[in-house]
Amino acid sequence: MTRPGENPPARPKRFYETVQCVEDQGAFAITLDGRSAKTRTGQPLAMQSRALALAVADEWDAQREIIDIAAMPMTRLAMTVVDIGDADADSWRAAILSFLKSDLLCYRASEPAELVQRQALCWDPLLKWVKAELGAELATGAGVAFVDQPPASIEAAARHLAVQTPARLLGVKNAAEIAGSAVIALALLEGAFPAATLFEASRVDEAFQAERWGLDAEAQARARRLERDFADAARFLSLV
Repeated sequence: MTRPGENPPARPKRFYETVQCVEDQGAFAITLDGRSAKTRTGQPLAMQSRALALAVADEWDAQREIIDIAAMPMTRLAMTVVDIGDADADSWRAAILSFLKSDLLCYRASEPAELVQRQALCWDPLLKWVKAELGAELATGAGVAFVDQPPASIEAAARHLAVQTPARLLGVKNAAEIAGSAVIALALLEGAFPAATLFEASRVDEAFQAERWGLDAEAQARARRLERDFADAARFLSLV
């Protein structure tokens, strides 16, 4: 870890010529000049999805003189699954359910009327979807007071998450963290709505305030970063 005032570690130079995706014992491994690429903990970089492996291979092949891991989102996510997916899957499920218990979509404005209408327009279809598809009917309330959710709805979502792979759980968890909403993340997992529509749903309040007061440079940069990270989560889920 880099401490304040220290220089960040130098990015490694590209040390390989060729990148391949090789099927090995039912998984798809990334090789660099015929040797297995490694994760942060030294594990072979291999995954169950051929589509994801090809995307990871493309990221390694796209590196030039310097390897910029920050520009390799599929690689970072794949490494996380390999290194800690089995150990952390239960905590990822718990994190998703925690977002569901205090989901963004369930906390509504009481005014102004335009924002109330916009929230309903963007969020009600998502709540209807999660009720119809997962059997999770969620309560809503105005203001910031905590809204208790029906235990049966949380249990229904838990059953759905119980059958998901660690890779899918990681993608859903990341999307929920970005959006502040497990419903949005679950809809992304199932491809129920376009990813851009789901990200816009997560930004209803911010977009409304920006229209009224504008965004400063820092807020704009943060919005762009969140949009990029959400798009990465969406792509990852589409590949796994």
